[in-house]
Amino acid sequence: MIDPLSIQKTFLLFEASFCVFVSLFTVLLVINDKKNYKNQLIMFGNFFAGLLLFSDFFTYVYDGVEGRTAFVMIRVANFVLFFSTFLIVITITMYVAVQLFGTAGIKVKIPGQKRFCTVYWIAVFCMIVLIVSQFTDILYYFDESNAYHRNPFFFVTMGLIGICLLLNISVLIENRKKTDLVTFLSMLAYIIIPGIATIIQSIFYGYSFVNISIGFVLIIMFIQNSYSQSQEVLRISKLEVRTGLLNEHGCIGEIEMLRSKGKVCNYCAIYFDISKFSYFNRKYGMIAGDMLLKNYSVKLRGILKSDEFLAREGSDHFIAVVKKENLEKILDFLKETEVEITYGPGEGKSIVVKVSSVAGVYEINEEYMKAEDILSNAYTALLYAKTVSKKSVDYMSEELKEKLENERKLKGILFEGLEKEEFQVYYQPKIDMQSNTLCGGEALVRWMHDDNVIAPEDFIPIMEKNDSVCTLDFYVLRKVCEDIKEWQKEGLDIPTISVNLSRRNLSNTHLAKDIDNVVKAYGISKDLIEIEITETSDEFPASVLKEFVSSLHELGYKVAVDDFGCGAASLSLLRETDFDTLKIDKGFIHSAFDKNLTILTHIVNLAKAIDMKIVAEGVETQKQKEILMGLGVNVVQGYFYDRPLPKEEMSSRITGKVYNA
Repeated sequence: MIDPLSIQKTFLLFEASFCVFVSLFTVLLVINDKKNYKNQLIMFGNFFAGLLLFSDFFTYVYDGVEGRTAFVMIRVANFVLFFSTFLIVITITMYVAVQLFGTAGIKVKIPGQKRFCTVYWIAVFCMIVLIVSQFTDILYYFDESNAYHRNPFFFVTMGLIGICLLLNISVLIENRKKTDLVTFLSMLAYIIIPGIATIIQSIFYGYSFVNISIGFVLIIMFIQNSYSQSQEVLRISKLEVRTGLLNEHGCIGEIEMLRSKGKVCNYCAIYFDISKFSYFNRKYGMIAGDMLLKNYSVKLRGILKSDEFLAREGSDHFIAVVKKENLEKILDFLKETEVEITYGPGEGKSIVVKVSSVAGVYEINEEYMKAEDILSNAYTALLYAKTVSKKSVDYMSEELKEKLENERKLKGILFEGLEKEEFQVYYQPKIDMQSNTLCGGEALVRWMHDDNVIAPEDFIPIMEKNDSVCTLDFYVLRKVCEDIKEWQKEGLDIPTISVNLSRRNLSNTHLAKDIDNVVKAYGISKDLIEIEITETSDEFPASVLKEFVSSLHELGYKVAVDDFGCGAASLSLLRETDFDTLKIDKGFIHSAFDKNLTILTHIVNLAKAIDMKIVAEGVETQKQKEILMGLGVNVVQGYFYDRPLPKEEMSSRITGKVYNA
């Protein structure tokens, strides 16, 4: 027949060994992370549980056994057993406090602090009673045969321990929302299981239900803490270090969760960058930049709803996933908001910074779209806003998707088009309005693909992105030289032809020489070629442009600044660089009234004052012609006189230079 006492002792030994092993294992964790108080409490708790369980084992071994050894062992074992029990009560209470509030609540004020401290004092009181009992037997006593017996005060002590457990339960239930369900139920088990075991043991004297339950609780605590730590590692893997926001991985997880709940179509994804953040970093330093990012994100999170979230992808790139009805409010914030930061040594200096962002928005309308595709759509809209539309916000729409798809297709056949020479040069005549005669021309390019004409505004931006525009520029230059060579053979009086050059070419340090080599190869006069370069791009510093223009002048070429007036550095450009011709942007011509007319007048007077030739682009009406003539602008180009002409028609126009008045 199986002896129940033997089973109990075996179980106590097993639990005791396991608790000691866990305690030793946790020592390694504590050494590696000395500030992890939960690991420290688990280490001490398992150590105390090991002592308790081993002591309980020896209590059963020597209970009722006569002899000197049994006399010592039964008394030492019982003292260690009860003392460990009270220490475990303190340890479990501290663990609950640390798990909920990050501190044991002894010195730092936390919710339920008085109740936690009451538990600590009760446990200390019980320890004192235990010590006194060694001399007075008020808790328990041993008879002549070393058999263990309880005294009435034992039940008072157990009642006090029960009060401790109830105090812990009350704090835990009040603050249940501060932790997840698994952790809450685990901590509840730490308290309830020993409590039930105490009641059972009070009824069934002679069995070690309490001690076995405590060992069981400590095992649960170790497993729960291991689970929590794995969840914490998973949580940290989803966070970005500098701001504490979700990273892209975490953002994808949150979107997938919304998708699994069938709620994703209620949301928008906003991908946005802080404007001029690199300039701020250079001016105030990286530390101030990090503070700006953190304070900005804190302020933005303050206006997000509880079921919306913010993530940082890196640098100044953020992602917000917000409800559609909250979109306009968020976009107003992104348009401009004031952020206060403190930087510098000591207490630092406080400044208020106006922060603006450029955003791409995707209003989610497909329930089963992957999170990565949702973010990709928002990011694509952002790129379009930054590089094409130049707006503060752009939306990913079906129209934009179609446009981008067309761009993708064009990108795939661009180089093939260059190899097959599908790009054809057209010439837009320049007219001297005083004499109504042809006085020049601008070389433009058209892409003839599969009997379709692809307009420059459709393919030039794509070529600008992948630098194939540089190849196209020299292709056009060669074609212009080839046409001029042919016209010379026909004996035509050829006017100067302007050739556009993208600023992307400025990365070529011997650009001027390369242009000159092409012109020389065709043996044509340099005064028949004028190089036009746009004013709008700021990709290269003014010094690089200035050096390029000087090199062209040294080689004998004229240089025009194109689209003057649509950039932000127009005046400084004229001051730094010696251009020969100023081409006024057609935007001023199309709206040459009131304020714009005043600006146009000053531009014309400025060009005349520094002895520059003036060409007005985009002249389409009689009224525009009259305004320009009244300002003293004589050379124009535009549909009022001529559309861009293919080579054959331009040849005819060169032959008959005079236009009907």
